[in-house]
Amino acid sequence: MDKPLYAQPVIELVTVATEYCKYLEQCRGKEPAELCRVMRALLPMVYLKAFLLPAVDEPQGWTEHCVTEDDYDYVRSSVASVLGANDDFLDVFVEDFKYSEQPVLCTVSECLADVYQQLRELVEAFRQGYEDAMQAALYEMKEEFTLQWGQKLLNALRALHDVAAAL
Repeated sequence: MDKPLYAQPVIELVTVATEYCKYLEQCRGKEPAELCRVMRALLPMVYLKAFLLPAVDEPQGWTEHCVTEDDYDYVRSSVASVLGANDDFLDVFVEDFKYSEQPVLCTVSECLADVYQQLRELVEAFRQGYEDAMQAALYEMKEEFTLQWGQKLLNALRALHDVAAAL
């Protein structure tokens, strides 16, 4: 298999992304300690697999986005309901901090939902199996990893570490 779309690093990322998305879609009603445990295991793997991806050629086409606002809100609200008051955290690694002297209030649920949205788009493109869409989704995911969701993942992981320590 010479095709980069089927290279081991790509398949490994899609595999861990699938597990991440599946867990968040089913997390409503879980205990906070379990969510923290699972996310503290999955998030470093997601980050590593995304980081280790080789360069991705810019696609000729584009991908249709399948994650709806309702899908995003369901994941965000599910995580928020599990974490309760532990959902909020203060952060200095956000764009809004440039304009403030105080840390910015963020939520783990929104960070995880942002990561979910990117990964779910990738998983769905690979599930459908159209190579042009897979290439476009992989390229977009890699670009957005560098620009925004990689940092959000790390912010959420740091906050979840603190939550787990307090539980």
